[in-house]
Amino acid sequence: MSGITSSKKLKKESTGWILISPYLFLTILFWLIPGVWSLILTFEKWNMMSPPKFVGLNNFINIFSDRLFLITLRNTFQFIIVYIPVAIAFSLFIAWVIYKSKFMPTFFLIAFLLPYVTSGVAYSVIFNRLFAYDGVVNVFLRKFGLEIPFFTDPHIAMTSIALLVVWKIMGYYSLIVYAGLQAIPNSIFEAARIDGASERKTFFRITLPLLNPAFTTILVFAAIISVNIFTEPYLITEGGPFDSTRTFVFWTYKTAFELLKAGQGSALALITASISFVLVLIIRKFIEKEIEF
Repeated sequence: MSGITSSKKLKKESTGWILISPYLFLTILFWLIPGVWSLILTFEKWNMMSPPKFVGLNNFINIFSDRLFLITLRNTFQFIIVYIPVAIAFSLFIAWVIYKSKFMPTFFLIAFLLPYVTSGVAYSVIFNRLFAYDGVVNVFLRKFGLEIPFFTDPHIAMTSIALLVVWKIMGYYSLIVYAGLQAIPNSIFEAARIDGASERKTFFRITLPLLNPAFTTILVFAAIISVNIFTEPYLITEGGPFDSTRTFVFWTYKTAFELLKAGQGSALALITASISFVLVLIIRKFIEKEIEF
């Protein structure tokens, strides 16, 4: 009997390994092997043509001693400071209005979600033309004696890009918040009303704390996007003006594929991933809370 049970268990395990083998193969081929190779490259100097040369930590030393490192770090945190609060505020507002109205919620959620599925290249090109010096927006503003150099002023270029990304992503974040609102049992709100809690108190004392899982998810996604933003700075400003929109991924691309410094590019990629990882750890440690209904 024991032998038959062991045979069935072995057969089930074999079937399981067979079923997941395509996934494992693709993971090893497209993630593990490139990841290990990229890690090895961080300690080498290679121009993609001549044989690589071991240089130890020189790639990291060159990056940290480059003035562009602090500039890029500053740009990243400038993006975070604008992007995360505005994205959360808009997504919360949209989700709350749809949740409260109960009027065609699916339609409005899909409508706000449409920018998220729009090609990053397409909307970057369109918004670049709309907000250019001779674009529709500035032509309209000049009628009132105004003119805003959205992407040409180094002081506001990164802020403009951050707001552009908010437009694209807020529908997706709204969907996450809306799902969080629906997960809160109505009995909690009814109990608050019976106790005489006002709508304002209920929102700030009950709704917001219970939305912690949704906010944590949004913060994790937002932190990763903030550090890894590339399409918009590359297509709209090309990292300018005066490196004010240069990001780590943009710098990695320029280093690896234009300057042909694959080793230094790999080191930059590792630094970028490390910054993302640290931000996610901070969010999970200080923001995330276990919620039980």
